[in-house]
Amino acid sequence: MMRCNCLLAALMILALQAAAMAADGPPINLRRTVTVEVVEKTKGAVVNVSARKMVNERRREIINPFMPPVAIGPIVRVPADSLGSGFIVHSDGYVVTNNHVIEGALGISVELADGRKLPADLISTDPDADLALLRIHSDSPLPTLELGDSSDLMIGEPVIAVGNPLGYSHSVSTGIVSALHRDIDAERQDQSTTPLKGEDAALRDLIQTDAAINPGNSGGPLLNAYGQVIGMNTAIRGDAQNIGFAIPIDRLRDLIPELMDPAQVVKVDVPLKLTEQRTLTEPSTVTAQIISTDPKHRALASFDGRQPQNIIDAYAMMLRTHVGQKVEVVWADGTRQDLTLAAPPIDDAIMQAQKRLGLTVEQVTATLADQKQLLRQDGVLVTAVAPDSIGDRATIQPGDVIFQLGRYQVTTLNDLGALLPHLPKSGEVPVRIVRHDGTGFWTGYVLLEF
Repeated sequence: MMRCNCLLAALMILALQAAAMAADGPPINLRRTVTVEVVEKTKGAVVNVSARKMVNERRREIINPFMPPVAIGPIVRVPADSLGSGFIVHSDGYVVTNNHVIEGALGISVELADGRKLPADLISTDPDADLALLRIHSDSPLPTLELGDSSDLMIGEPVIAVGNPLGYSHSVSTGIVSALHRDIDAERQDQSTTPLKGEDAALRDLIQTDAAINPGNSGGPLLNAYGQVIGMNTAIRGDAQNIGFAIPIDRLRDLIPELMDPAQVVKVDVPLKLTEQRTLTEPSTVTAQIISTDPKHRALASFDGRQPQNIIDAYAMMLRTHVGQKVEVVWADGTRQDLTLAAPPIDDAIMQAQKRLGLTVEQVTATLADQKQLLRQDGVLVTAVAPDSIGDRATIQPGDVIFQLGRYQVTTLNDLGALLPHLPKSGEVPVRIVRHDGTGFWTGYVLLEF
């Protein structure tokens, strides 16, 4: 009898609680979690990245007409699609992803959440940071992700990974920040990453997470509970479960002045060098102030009549400019500065390539590509290499097509001429080339050593 009374009392309490909730308002929807809110807020700005590459494959030959072909033939190079993820960081169509997702690509396309598949231009890359900046073009402004700050991450705080694992687009996984400041070496990386410069390649100062990350997640965002990007998913431990790594978003924010340099990207000399100072207000407010890097360290109020929201917005404004345009710059102290934009000085590429690198070069055109059966219709063709020159020591060969020098694309001789004066007096600079080695074309890096 006592058990019945206790059960009746419990049911009455539950009924009273339900009645109180109904009286106060609609019942709480327990299905609408923080994860659901974040996914709905951010899904439009997460994209799938597809890169067409040339890969080695052993040709299959028919040994027995009643059996499937067997891979015993010669090794040939064939086109294949590499899948990855990315996210839109500016409404003008700037997309970021991992460098290893697009490394060696002959063509890149981006698929949006609404199903549109758009060609993407490779703007710049930083192989050491494993970051790449793409640009897609749309008739209307594109949705973007809000960039957070990775300097105050807490071990144990919830995170959400969104991407394209194994081709399953816009997959979501959840977890926590497992650790900070992790380093991984090339031999510990899974297939979701590709070593960039041989067996010594490594990634440093990463965020470790137990959110599920698989091949294809590379380049996608790692989000905090407010839907802000705090990292870029980039690698996993292949011999473990739920040990993934992401590049802190602060690394991207700090590299933007180099990845979006207007003198190199659009060949417009904007005489401003800017950086970003960020202020964090708990729990999730990030305020960015754009500061000049000159000795005055002035805060930028507006550029060409617009106030930049962050460092990406500031450089996107610069990339909209053109040679001959007049631009007004207003600083926070009230100072106004009028700029007339000019083209950056461009050295004679043919002469400088021969003098500095020991390379004889010419412009690739559609006609030349057809005559020589080249894989690309742009870039710079190497026709001769001086013995014991920098180019020779870098193993560049006649017939190679150079299509990237350092971080920036080389599509014309003018591109090469604009980049050559900025080569260092000492150090290493990666060069991306297309080469035919007798079995087919391949793309990859060689290193110029100064």
